[in-house]
Amino acid sequence: MITRFNHKNNIDIYELTKRVKDFYEDFYFTKNKQRIFIKELKDIERISKYQEIYGVEEKELKAVVIIYREKGYRTYLKILSEKTDYLYDIFKFIAWNFEKTELFIKTKKNNPIAKVAQRFFFNFLGSRGEEILLIKPKREKKDANNYKQNQRFNTRQP
Repeated sequence: MITRFNHKNNIDIYELTKRVKDFYEDFYFTKNKQRIFIKELKDIERISKYQEIYGVEEKELKAVVIIYREKGYRTYLKILSEKTDYLYDIFKFIAWNFEKTELFIKTKKNNPIAKVAQRFFFNFLGSRGEEILLIKPKREKKDANNYKQNQRFNTRQP
């Protein structure tokens, strides 16, 4: 079950970050051109004040997705999951609930998040070194039936 989290769930998110290893080091936010990995409770508290956070729960928290909005810039998804199976649940949720929002994911090329995201309308936008940038364009009401045909970005793979 996917639910929206608030500041009351900070401890659950903190416990997930301690329990699940971020092998690909993609669970971070950027401040002053510095990557701050989301591992400390103070960082989670700061994020929960201003960003949307959703979690997949089965008795305990199994995965978390942060919809990270910066001032006037791109909206990024930051995802940490115990297993790849939970990624499918997250992306189904994103596809249904954020269809009119342009979303980006910056991740390592070999991260399973990239493969799963591309199954759910995320397209390859660019790469730099070992990282790729994926985009899910806004879905307009008029092109709902021809979504795949009317994408405006290059879907070429890295």
